[in-house]
Amino acid sequence: MYRSSYPYTIPWLLMLLCLPLLLHAQRNNFTITPGPKWLAPYTPDLNKKPNLHDISSGYCLLLLEEQHHAEKKSVYQHIIRQIVSEAGVQNGAEVSVDYDPAYEQLQFHQLIIRRDGKILNKLSAGQFRILQQEKELSRFIYSGVYTAYCIIEDVRKGDQIEYAYTITGRNPIFEDKYFRTFYFAASEPILNYYKCLIASTARNIQFRSFNDAPMPVKRTWQGMNLYEWQPKHIAEPERVDYRTPSWYDNYAYVEASEYSGWEPIVNWALQVNATHDLSPALQQKIAAWQKETGDNKALYMQKAIRFVQDDIRYMGIEMGEYSHRPSQPGKILNQRFGDCKDKSLLLCTLLQANGIDASMAYVNTFAKASLRESLPSPVLFNHVIVSANLSGNHYWIDPTINYQRGTIDNLTVPDYQLALIIKKGTNALSSIDQRYNGTVRISETFVLPESNKKPAHLQVLSNYSLQFADDQRENFAENSMKDQERAFLDYYKGLYGDVRADSGLQIEDAEPEDRFEVGEYYTIHNPWKADTTAANHQQFHVQARILTDMLPRVPDDNHTQPLALKYPYSLDYTITLQMPNDWAMDNASMHVKNKYYRIDFTSAVNGRTVTLHYQYNSYQDHVPVDYLTNYVDDRNQLAEIGGFYLYWDPTAGSSTSPDGHKGISWVMLVLCLLFAGIFSYMAIRFYHRSVFPLQYNPESWAIGGWLLLLGFSITFSPLGILVDIVRSGFFSNATWEAVVHAQDAQVRLLVFIAELACNVFLCVYAILLVLLFFRKRDTFPAACIVFFAAVLSVQVLDYVAVSALNNNYAWSKDQISSITRGIIGAAIWIPYLLRSERVRKTFVVPHPSAVQRNW
Repeated sequence: MYRSSYPYTIPWLLMLLCLPLLLHAQRNNFTITPGPKWLAPYTPDLNKKPNLHDISSGYCLLLLEEQHHAEKKSVYQHIIRQIVSEAGVQNGAEVSVDYDPAYEQLQFHQLIIRRDGKILNKLSAGQFRILQQEKELSRFIYSGVYTAYCIIEDVRKGDQIEYAYTITGRNPIFEDKYFRTFYFAASEPILNYYKCLIASTARNIQFRSFNDAPMPVKRTWQGMNLYEWQPKHIAEPERVDYRTPSWYDNYAYVEASEYSGWEPIVNWALQVNATHDLSPALQQKIAAWQKETGDNKALYMQKAIRFVQDDIRYMGIEMGEYSHRPSQPGKILNQRFGDCKDKSLLLCTLLQANGIDASMAYVNTFAKASLRESLPSPVLFNHVIVSANLSGNHYWIDPTINYQRGTIDNLTVPDYQLALIIKKGTNALSSIDQRYNGTVRISETFVLPESNKKPAHLQVLSNYSLQFADDQRENFAENSMKDQERAFLDYYKGLYGDVRADSGLQIEDAEPEDRFEVGEYYTIHNPWKADTTAANHQQFHVQARILTDMLPRVPDDNHTQPLALKYPYSLDYTITLQMPNDWAMDNASMHVKNKYYRIDFTSAVNGRTVTLHYQYNSYQDHVPVDYLTNYVDDRNQLAEIGGFYLYWDPTAGSSTSPDGHKGISWVMLVLCLLFAGIFSYMAIRFYHRSVFPLQYNPESWAIGGWLLLLGFSITFSPLGILVDIVRSGFFSNATWEAVVHAQDAQVRLLVFIAELACNVFLCVYAILLVLLFFRKRDTFPAACIVFFAAVLSVQVLDYVAVSALNNNYAWSKDQISSITRGIIGAAIWIPYLLRSERVRKTFVVPHPSAVQRNW
């Protein structure tokens, strides 16, 4: 008996062992079934070969087929992975599918490996693990989404992994309207790509393309509308830089929506957010506030806002239809938690109960104003706030903001930009204006000693108002004072080295004015660092990092994406330095204002006190691509005034300023005179030369025609070059100090001196040309041609050298314009000097000494 029953016992044992897995999978709406019969016909070319040069993960997709059926509420996926390397075995041997078992069923149809002409079936319910990961729990959101996860065994290089599944079901909260976003991008090559949508002819589905995504081809199939995509090439989008604004999306995608406008969305939302009878506890709360506030609806409104913001904690249980349907206000009051839609509905209910006009408003915290470009659908929004009207004033209220203080007259919300107000009759998006944004005022005061025998002292006073006060209030509430003090201290240690706190942080929270102040007090040991370029000199590097960190640098290779700015933001930043002696400095300033931002900087000295004052305002949330070149110029200029070296010689009792010694750089002046002498000697030698054989014609032509214009230009060129030399700061001691104390001082010094030498050479050369021109010397044409070429070469080399020395440096419009003028001038005058008969007949006078030698 035992022997004969053995073959039948094993399968039963296996079934018993797998039964718990099968039951667990079925309980979570996971089953193994044959493929659906409603699929549209599609035949891929499986003989295509991938370009190995394009594969980065070790595998490619031989097939990506995705079919949607609007009427059956189903999405079918069919994928074939081609493993081409060992990296593909690591990266491509797992399958995972996310779904919500509250309203979706996951049906797996196929999971096989093709190897050497053989088919290995890997589809088994026991191979799958149904996981509930809740990836958004860190944001206090419980969604109920499950993941069916399978680790495929025995995968090898060269295998083809083919699998197919269907997810059936749709969140009942959306009723029967169709909307979907179809993406057309991939990180790995796709050799056969097919997407389609099958829908009833009764549905009026609109499509809109973004980022050059292909529009579908429509045809009729089996009495249905069939919308198909078969793009030949799916490109990997350019990597999005982390500095781009949240709404920037360079993925190719197509939106599909059956909604004709925003009003149907509002009508849908009014039903979803309908409030039933008020609970007794909610009625008691409303009655108590009404009794306490009397006829003062503004005070009632403030109490309701504070209660919902601070006493109802944020936690979202967004399973099934509760992804978009809020819980009833009475339930939220009792359980004392809810997500954004729960808290907004509760606040609206509280306000409406006292005769205040209040409505829920849908926003998208990432897409913001780009919502205007999208087709209407309920899933475009990811956050809910409140729109309220009281006594002729309109208010935007975010019930999820904690620790918001002040009165209702200065309520602020983040930069959401657009909202859909859920109110009967609304048929358009509304703009959310930014007002009462507040300001950040920071004052850093340094007291610097004569030497490192004594420490320096630093006092930092930070004043935050309105939304910036709310942010700081929340920051201090959610972190221990110990952690805050460590973070503030570490910031200044990173800037100034051996920094120690004199006391704990001093906090003042003025809630009625919505103002928050922080005081910091530090001692800086050994503030002065040795200046290796000058004996007895010490230096202190003061840095305005609070501002410079606010404006990010743009990489040289990323001028194709917009740059995000913190908005709204207003900073008033003052650095005051009490120096050990009376100070002198060249006043520096910067004033930039455009429609994106404003930067102002001024410096002043009063005896021993140096004051550096910075102001910054952002006017938009980004800098567009076509303005990035200007932004880079402004950011480079800000970098120059955002950090200064202060030099001090305690033995001489003298001082230097952030821009160096005031006055003339005698070193550069002497070098200038030396260069002038050398080049003048060379010019005199050249002046005595003549063109051989001599062609002296005593009846040479008079200077006329186009030569008058050329002569006018040449006559004033020495003066122009001289003015440029003076304005360029070659003789300023401030410039000299900045160069010799730079990090790469030796290279910069060589370039600086070379620039001076080139400019002096051109100045002397220009004077020589003036003499040659008016004396109609035979050497003038050749000398003038060399001059045009020399001017252009010096300009280009100068700008190239500056670019090499300064990271992220971009040529300014003036520099490009100057080079362009030089090229145009050379292109006009050089051919003229070579071919003009007037030139040949005018410049024929040799030097007298050459004539005598010839005779």
